[in-house]
Amino acid sequence: MDARVILPRRIEKGREMDNSGNTFNRPSASIARASLPITQANHPTGEMYYDPAVLEREKQVIFGQDWLCIGRAEEIPNAGDYKALRIVEQPVLLCRQADGRIAAFSNTCLHRGVEIANGSGNAKEFSCPYHGWLYGLDGQLIGAPYMRDAEGFDRKACKLPELPCESFQGWVFVSLSKTPPQFEAFVAEFAEKFGYIDMEPMRLGIQRDIPLNCNWKLMVENFIDFYHIGVLHKDTIGRYMKTTDVPYETRTRGQVFINEYDAGSHTKSGEVFVEPIPALKGKPPRFSQAGVITPNVNFFVRPDYVMLYSSWPVDAKTMVMKQFIVFPRHVVESPTFPEVKRQFLEMSDKILGEDFEMVESLQNATKARHFVPGRMSRLEKGVQHFILHNLDRIYGNPEMAAAAD
Repeated sequence: MDARVILPRRIEKGREMDNSGNTFNRPSASIARASLPITQANHPTGEMYYDPAVLEREKQVIFGQDWLCIGRAEEIPNAGDYKALRIVEQPVLLCRQADGRIAAFSNTCLHRGVEIANGSGNAKEFSCPYHGWLYGLDGQLIGAPYMRDAEGFDRKACKLPELPCESFQGWVFVSLSKTPPQFEAFVAEFAEKFGYIDMEPMRLGIQRDIPLNCNWKLMVENFIDFYHIGVLHKDTIGRYMKTTDVPYETRTRGQVFINEYDAGSHTKSGEVFVEPIPALKGKPPRFSQAGVITPNVNFFVRPDYVMLYSSWPVDAKTMVMKQFIVFPRHVVESPTFPEVKRQFLEMSDKILGEDFEMVESLQNATKARHFVPGRMSRLEKGVQHFILHNLDRIYGNPEMAAAAD
């Protein structure tokens, strides 16, 4: 008998449903075997990475509930500066308010739902391009043509839905939930471990979006998988990076912190090529830290920069990776920065190109008829911790299925 993970459920019209009312097939015990001790665990089977039902569940219970890092506060520095974006299909509008705070709104006109802003820029007000409904920077409806005859319509009572929005060390976080976890608690462990860096005064030197043909989780897992470094990256970072004794530190909510290890900067030599971050002066030249801020952020600390990657699902089998790299402000403002950027991207693109080829190959394997996922290595401790957090969020307690097998 095939064991199944137990999730609170009800039966409706002969179909098994989760408590949100959505039809949802529960995972087999073969997935739950990932929850065994790492000396016994297998990687989960492919449906975790290709099943649209799994992604819909993730949108509800992960992306729809958590705090999500969406960029840097410096991207909209002045009152009226705005940035429109979509977060897992949800249209969001960020806008710097007159009092200096950043507000986030649902970017949907209260009339028919058309996005009232696109791209980025500076505005004194937002006008819906469809029927001309007009909004202030605070989301308040200030004009609605030809609506005086609409019975009971009160323009003053209309305001764009505001989303929870917070900042930490210059990084902007938004939640799609009306009642997200307390932000201070959410960021506490990261602040405890990495708050010393003081990223607030640093500046964004590199930012880009990279589409990939793989499930979003594969990219997050790849960045904390040190098992592959000496093989895949043997001619790039693997030349000077030790991976046999990875100082993993597993934290709550699936977070993984990787304490000081020897990796080096993204240069051909691995040596620092610009002046270090003030808080990291005096650190060894190849000092490195890394980790995961769940649900979808990987970060890397080097003496001279901090890299942040966020992985966003497009569908179950494709994603967009957003890359943000911040440097000390004077480095970005220096006339030599274009050359610094060129050198950095030359090496970064080699390393990422190696990763991209592998994660897209991993995606192809998720539906391979004769492939059965193999056992985990101790060097995949961080990967397992992240996987188990997602299994717990999506399906309930995976240990139940493992015990019943």
